[in-house]
Formats: sequence, structure tokens, C-alpha cells
Amino acid sequence: MERALSVATARDVSVFQVAGLYLVAACDSLGAIGRKPSDVVAASEHICGSYTLRVCLSELAAVGASPMLVMSLVSNEWEPTGQAILESIRTELDVEGYTDVAITGSTEENMPTTMTGLGIAVLGTAPSLRWRRTGAGDSLYLVGHPWVGNEVLEHGSQLLTPAVVRLLAADDAVGDFLPCGSRGIAHEIDVLERETGMKVLLDECWPYLNKSAGPATCGILTVHRPPLSSPLELTRLGSIGKAQ
Repeated sequence: MERALSVATARDVSVFQVAGLYLVAACDSLGAIGRKPSDVVAASEHICGSYTLRVCLSELAAVGASPMLVMSLVSNEWEPTGQAILESIRTELDVEGYTDVAITGSTEENMPTTMTGLGIAVLGTAPSLRWRRTGAGDSLYLVGHPWVGNEVLEHGSQLLTPAVVRLLAADDAVGDFLPCGSRGIAHEIDVLERETGMKVLLDECWPYLNKSAGPATCGILTVHRPPLSSPLELTRLGSIGKAQ
């Protein structure tokens, strides 16, 4: 059997190359969001499952990988929480057009729980990766807005989705796409600089750069030749300077 080679990256994914194919893994967790007594933010199991899965699917889509396996790890009982989350995962996969993805997982059947806890990991494949194509002089854009907590529920129609990521990442005008999550936009800008070896030159001191973007509610992308068409609002943040 051919040995899998790890591909180093600063992104929130693990990448391996084996037999001419790239394996890409992404994961995300959720806690204290749900309908249990100790949850901090009230939300349905559908929201919990689908939005957590979206993070993983967006990370894969950003580098051109397609999911093959979803792993759902629920720290609560099967009925009703685990079952409802599984249904939300299946629905989200159908909505995104991933109808042949395998699903496995586990629930907590030994202890009673009063707070919702969930982890999702997704394994995907790609014949080649769509990344590290940013060049000096490219523009840096924000797509969507950083939302967290109850803001996510209030702005459901304005959230980044895997479908939007796929649409933009596949555009030849786009260099790199990075979904932004709980560590904020500034963190992903740092990741972009480490991935490309180039310096990001911001147009101004944007006030929301360090705000959490929750379950990947927005993303940053580099663009060779704007303007770019997008179903979500695009905001120019700056440009890409020469190699550091």
C-alpha cells in the first residue's frame, strides 16, 4: 500500500496525498447551543447539526475537495437529540447536492446530559487542490459578515454556505478562499500570509477583524481582477503586497 504523505498547511484542515489523490479532513464542534436546560443559546437540533456541518463542508470546498464521509459525535442521547442532528446532517448534505456521502457517528447513552455538545468531522478527496494561487497586487475581499451567538440566528439568510464557497472558489478570478470562524477574520488573514508568504495591506483598520465569525458565517478571498459576482455582500478589505 502506498504511504500517505502529510501536506503542511496553516489552514484549519488536515491534508494528505496518497496514490495521486488528496485526502482533506475538517472538523468543528458546538457546545451550549441547543434546547437543553443548561444551553446558553437556544436553537433547534436542525440548526446545531446543519450549521456545524457547514463549517466542515466550507473548509473542504475552499480547497476544491468533495466530502466522502461525515462523522457525527454527539455528547447527548440518541433520542431525541442525536436522531434529530443526524436528520439535519442528511438534509444539509441533500441541500448541498452531496447525496452519496457516508455518515457514521456516536451518541452518549450512559450519562444524562443537560447541555448540548456536538462534534462533526468530514473527510473529503480532491484530484488537485485549489489553493495558494494568490499573487502580488490581488485584492482582498470579505464575503458576508462575522456573526456569533444569537446573531447567527438573526441573520440566517446572510450566512456563508458551502454552495457560495464552491461558487466563488471555482471562479478563475479568485486566488484563495478562507472561511472565517470563531478565531475571526484577523486570524484567517494571518493564515493567508503564512500560506502565501505575502503581506496583506489593509485599506483601513476594520473594527470587526477580531470578532468571532461563529460557524464560518463569512470568508475572505483574494481576487485577481475584480469586480466579482457574489450572492452575498462583498467588502474590499485591502490588497496583497509582495512576498515577505
